[in-house]
Amino acid sequence: MLFYGKPSQYAIRALIYIAKNQKGPSLAKDIAREEKLPKHFLSKILKELVGARILDSRLGPGGGFWMKKKPSRITLLQVVKIFEDIDTPLKTCAIGWTRCSDTTPCSLHHDFKQVRQKIGDYLEGTTLESLLAAEKDRVG
Repeated sequence: MLFYGKPSQYAIRALIYIAKNQKGPSLAKDIAREEKLPKHFLSKILKELVGARILDSRLGPGGGFWMKKKPSRITLLQVVKIFEDIDTPLKTCAIGWTRCSDTTPCSLHHDFKQVRQKIGDYLEGTTLESLLAAEKDRVG
């Protein structure tokens, strides 16, 4: 079960691309081509990241997108919350009960509560900087 969708996935991939290429502004068309993402959809995502003050942008010659915040200060949870209602899957009953809680648990409640907590902690504790380091190790 993935706790976030395509917009968040594309945003994370775009942020990694931009953070790796900080010699100058990154163009949406270049990010889309290199990451094999739909350009028009990506453009909307990049605008959302600008609105969230994670990226900055400028139109025209010499324009593009660049990091406004340091990668060490951007968590996956911050990015995902821009595009998703992440709280719902992190609090929803594993089997779909509407009244599942610590006092009236479903059969999966206690185990799944720990899984949801670990996912939330991971998203909150994972920064763009750590993703860049992992990407560098992966590529070599």
